[in-house]
Amino acid sequence: MSQGRGGRSEWFELSEEGWRRSNRARPLGQLVREALQNAFDQRARRVKVRLAEDEVRIEDDAPTGLARDEFAFTVFLGEKDTPPTWRGRKGRGLKEMIAASDHAEVETVGRTLVFDSAGRHVKPNTRQVGTCLRLFRRTGVREREAAVQLLRLTIPPPGVELVINGRAVRPPRAKDSLQDCLLETVELHHGVERYTERAARVDLYHPRPGETPHLFELGLPVEAHHLPWHVDVQQRIPLAAERDAARDAYKRTLAAILLESMAPELTRQELSGAWVTEVLAHFSLGPEALEAYVAKVLPARAVLSVGPRVDDRARQLGAKVVDLRGMPLSALEQLETLVESADAYVERMEGPPRDVLVHPGARAQHLVELVRRLSRELTGREVGVEFFERKVRDPSARVDAEYDRERHLLRVNVRGQVRLDDPLDPETLGIILHELAHEAGDEHDFGFIHRLETLAGRAMRCLVDQPGFLTPSASPKKRVGGSTRL
Repeated sequence: MSQGRGGRSEWFELSEEGWRRSNRARPLGQLVREALQNAFDQRARRVKVRLAEDEVRIEDDAPTGLARDEFAFTVFLGEKDTPPTWRGRKGRGLKEMIAASDHAEVETVGRTLVFDSAGRHVKPNTRQVGTCLRLFRRTGVREREAAVQLLRLTIPPPGVELVINGRAVRPPRAKDSLQDCLLETVELHHGVERYTERAARVDLYHPRPGETPHLFELGLPVEAHHLPWHVDVQQRIPLAAERDAARDAYKRTLAAILLESMAPELTRQELSGAWVTEVLAHFSLGPEALEAYVAKVLPARAVLSVGPRVDDRARQLGAKVVDLRGMPLSALEQLETLVESADAYVERMEGPPRDVLVHPGARAQHLVELVRRLSRELTGREVGVEFFERKVRDPSARVDAEYDRERHLLRVNVRGQVRLDDPLDPETLGIILHELAHEAGDEHDFGFIHRLETLAGRAMRCLVDQPGFLTPSASPKKRVGGSTRL
């Protein structure tokens, strides 16, 4: 057993074949992304990438090139102390690219490291700046196209030119930049990763045509996400082992910061995404952001659904009923602090119930008889009639009549449009048929419309079959020559 550093015996050995298989399985674009990461960290001003059928070539003009040969072949060896604004981590990227190749060359300042069937060896060269990495492996067309698609998402640092297969990468159009966003990040101290919270700048960009919005770490794409924009965090992001995804908790926190900071400026379409619902489910938004969401996403005069009967009454009074009961409970609870429920809206518009029963006496007798006769003939059910008076603050909330399905009772508001002394008034007949159609349901849906049309059709047929059917309900003044004038 060999001795490790510090005098301790080494416990592990690396299976080179296993290491090669593991990296060979990684997508080509993710491997090449590691080279861009290194070049940007080393302050390169120009980076060129060429993806060919049997060779991948990445060349940069960084001032110093590769600092130590071991950085190309000693796994997990890298810079021991780097700030959160340094892209590289764990000393793995370059080794992974080499391991995924059939053979490779790392041409850096003054020397070229060769990895081939004979092993690893070094030869001198005349390069004065930067590094040229040549990875020899066969790749398919689709593999290369997917790699180019990922790499062209890259947002190069200011003043850096990135060229992929002969085409320069242009940065996307900027949307916004948020300062001092407190987010978890990673720093390396004496070779040990430490997680800490740190204020960072977060840049937002409009995706280019055809692009899927992505999360970025210091200009390099990490993963697609469901926010409407490219989001570039200007410090290390806590990533999964393969560095191809951020932690879910981190992404939720980032989305919450963006929503809290930007809600008043966002459009209805931007606020309508699933990402906003997810933020509302996990975080409590401030009043300004919450008010912006309600004002832009929900319709004017929105009220929260309670149940069919109350919802329908709220609609009659001019409200727009929205059913958000499928939302997470915590999200719904937040919206309830700003959006009125349907029952509260109805009570506010109509005022507290102040129905007073009224007995209009003989002047309403013809109306009572007509309702009972129509109900028996058209619905086959005995229906009672009750009169009441309801005072409301808002005239638009006045009710002409109501149908109590449990008691099979037509309730008539004596302050409404029903003509007690003239039951055959067209508007009064319409109100009666309307309320009788509610026998099977409270809502004004397509089923209600069908029932109302059916009752109207039966009434017309009844007049054909029984010409004198309505005569007893007419007031004496309306009876002319033994006929009824409608």
